[in-house]
Amino acid sequence: DAHIDLGWPLVAAMLFIGIGPAVVAYRCWGTGVQRAGPQAASVFMNLTPLFAAVLSAAFLREPPHWYHGAAFLLIVGGIVVASRR
Repeated sequence: DAHIDLGWPLVAAMLFIGIGPAVVAYRCWGTGVQRAGPQAASVFMNLTPLFAAVLSAAFLREPPHWYHGAAFLLIVGGIVVASRR
């Protein structure tokens, strides 16, 4: 039977995990949209999977695979095509 100790370390960790993505990330995104404009921000929103793959390789030591490279080329190609219009 698993027992979860609801002490201050767990509560602090849950608050940190909740506040980080929910508040800080959205505030940074809102500032970026405000400065660059919604059209430019919508193009760069497609870079989210690319940054996720790069950060997982850097911090989690997950090795990149061939499909990461293919996805990178597709993402960059899509951004180039979208920025030409």
